[in-house]
Amino acid sequence: MFGKLLVSVDEDSEHLALLEKAARLALTQGQLELFCCVYQAALEPGVAGMDEAQNRARHAYMTQCEGRLDRLAERIRLDSARIGTDVSWDSDRIEAVLRKCERFMPDLLLYPVSGEAGFLHHLLSPGDWKLLRRVEVPLLLARERSWCSHPRIAVALDPFHPRNEPAALDGKLFGMAHALAAQLEGELHVLHTYHALPQSAIFDEHRVTDFADLQREVEKTHRERLEAVLAPWQHEPGAAELHLLEGELHQRVGPFCDEYAIDLLLIGNVPRGALEHLLMGSSAERALERVRCDLLVVKPDP
Repeated sequence: MFGKLLVSVDEDSEHLALLEKAARLALTQGQLELFCCVYQAALEPGVAGMDEAQNRARHAYMTQCEGRLDRLAERIRLDSARIGTDVSWDSDRIEAVLRKCERFMPDLLLYPVSGEAGFLHHLLSPGDWKLLRRVEVPLLLARERSWCSHPRIAVALDPFHPRNEPAALDGKLFGMAHALAAQLEGELHVLHTYHALPQSAIFDEHRVTDFADLQREVEKTHRERLEAVLAPWQHEPGAAELHLLEGELHQRVGPFCDEYAIDLLLIGNVPRGALEHLLMGSSAERALERVRCDLLVVKPDP
C-alpha cells in the first residue's frame, strides 16, 4: 500500500516497536528509510582554534550514529536493498524531518511519540505539534508498543463537513483504513459522532411529543450519509463495523478506542486558520490528547 516509508528515530532510542510496525507496513515491495537527526551543542564551532577539532569530533559522532542506524536496519526482516539510512546534523529536529520529507517524498512518515493519554499535550514539544500541522504526507504517530497479530483499526469519518471540508477526504480515509485492515489482516471499525437534537430546541408544542422520533430521524440521517460514503466498498471483503456515537469526537474517541482495544486510529486533519487553531485546534490534535493507541493523521489532497 505504501511504496516509500520514512521512519524518524531518536538518536538515543532503538524504537523497536516502531521498526516492527514499519516492516509490517512495507510488506514485500515498500522502500524503507531510517532517518535520524542528531545534534550536540558542544560540537558546534565557536571557540577560536577549536573548529578543526570540533569538526573531526562531529564527523566521528555522525559516523557512530550512522553505524547505529545500520545495525537497526539489519534487525528489520526485509531485503537489505529495500532499507536505507540517513543521518542529518541539525539543532531543529522537526525542520530536519520536514526537509527530509521534501527530498525523499515518502508515502508515509512514521514518527515516535510517548506519554499517557491525558498528559500527552504536556509531553509533546511545540516542535512535535509543528510537525503535525505542517507535514503534508500521512503521518503515523506511534507509541512504543506493538500491534496485536490482527490489529484493530478504526477510522473517524464526518460525512457532513460542517466547515466545507473536502468531501473526498472521507473516501480517502476509509479507503486507506480498508486497505490497511486487509494488508494487516485486522478488523475494521468506523466511528462517527453526531449531535442529537436537544429537547429545548423544539419550539413547536406539537413536535415535543415526537421528540424520540426526531432523535431517531437524526441518527438515521447520519447513518444513511455514512453508508453512502462506504458504498463503493460494500462488495469488498472485510466489512467494517459501524459505530454512531452521540457527542463530540474528541470526547468520545478515547473511551471508544479503549473499549474496543483499538491499535490504530485514522483521522483527517484539515488545515484551519490561525485564530481557529488558537481557540480549538484541530480534531486530530484534540484526539491525540485522549487516545492511547497509534494515530494516523491524513490531510486532504492538494
